[in-house]
Amino acid sequence: MTTYSIPEIEERLVQVRDNIVRTVDGLSDERLFAGSDHSWSAADYLKHLILAVKPFAKGLALSGEQLIQMFERPSAPSRSYEEFSAAYHSLIAAGARAELVPTVMPTGYRMPEGVTDVRAYLLETWLDANARMLKALAGWTEGDLDAYQMPHPAVGMATIREMLYFTILHNTLHGADIASKAG
Repeated sequence: MTTYSIPEIEERLVQVRDNIVRTVDGLSDERLFAGSDHSWSAADYLKHLILAVKPFAKGLALSGEQLIQMFERPSAPSRSYEEFSAAYHSLIAAGARAELVPTVMPTGYRMPEGVTDVRAYLLETWLDANARMLKALAGWTEGDLDAYQMPHPAVGMATIREMLYFTILHNTLHGADIASKAG
């Protein structure tokens, strides 16, 4: 069973971030915005990822004491990457969907007035959200990742390490969805 270290987590987060940027950059406007009532567009998937990463980055920037006051200490140790991945995929198989959490739905994403280049704006926002997350992670130790927790709408309470695993898994999953829009 694998427990990824902070440098390994950072490396994986950066890899998936960069893969998504390259993929979105390579999509034509038609492919970027092609979606339907039953299928998100690549831009919708990117909005969803932004809506998921931004609040996690904000939570990760809190102190351990703030997290304890808000969510108490974890009642169980962090799961390995494989254990967490299996639990996450089981939730998906059981029907967990973003549609059940309105705050991360692309329809809830509000574009500021005056944005003329949606692709550039979304990529800039994606990169900023990831930079904030990585900057906040720099303030944590290996022990801290297992000593504090926060809630996730589908997973429930998860240690910071597990939330980082979720972010890797989730970004990878939807990065593949974005890549599938390339045709």
